[in-house]
Amino acid sequence: MNDTARNDAVNTTELIRLGILAMPVAGALKLLGNLGTFNSIGYGIPQASEAATVTGAGFFAGELVGSIFPVLLTPFWVFALFAYLTPTAGRLALIAGMVCCLLGTGITLPALGVINYAIPALGHAYQSGQPDVMAIADSFFTWPRGAMLYPAVLFPIGTILFTIAAWRGAVLPRVAVLLCAVSGVLIAIPIPLHSVRLAGGAIGLAAGAWIAFAVRRRFQTLVTAPAVSGWCG
Repeated sequence: MNDTARNDAVNTTELIRLGILAMPVAGALKLLGNLGTFNSIGYGIPQASEAATVTGAGFFAGELVGSIFPVLLTPFWVFALFAYLTPTAGRLALIAGMVCCLLGTGITLPALGVINYAIPALGHAYQSGQPDVMAIADSFFTWPRGAMLYPAVLFPIGTILFTIAAWRGAVLPRVAVLLCAVSGVLIAIPIPLHSVRLAGGAIGLAAGAWIAFAVRRRFQTLVTAPAVSGWCG
């Protein structure tokens, strides 16, 4: 391998090692956000309690940190994982997983904007003497208005496709890969329990940290060994 190719290989490796860190960081932020907004709105929570929660600063901060920031970080770890798995996994599952993840996160952002900005306004209106407005807020989590959130299911589908590719490629710990798939299912499953999504977030954080550690450790070895040329072709 000439010097230019070797430098390109090292640069690619560093970008992947940096990008994969977004996976556990996003998982940690998501879990913190879930804890901050746990049982805050929807799924049978009394409307007076909902209004009191969503009008507080903690709800806005929790949604911003725990929902919007993780979505913005998603493309970084998606591209890093795609690049890492490409040499060993099937391209079809990888490409489909990447497309689903990116589309799912992009579609999610407008819905998160509604939750983060419109619902607190509805909570203030409820406290000002308009008791019916919280029914509008609750309707975002039920049919038919809740359908605006359904395309976001593309993200967990993409995550599962990534885990299938990773399982076949055998370059990541299979327990971590399995945990990642379980997390994607728990987050997406249509069960009206906040605790299910909280569990999914906790499992996702553990899986993301494990995967990021495995990727960075493997590349730490490859950077200092001739095998790096084999990985980069």
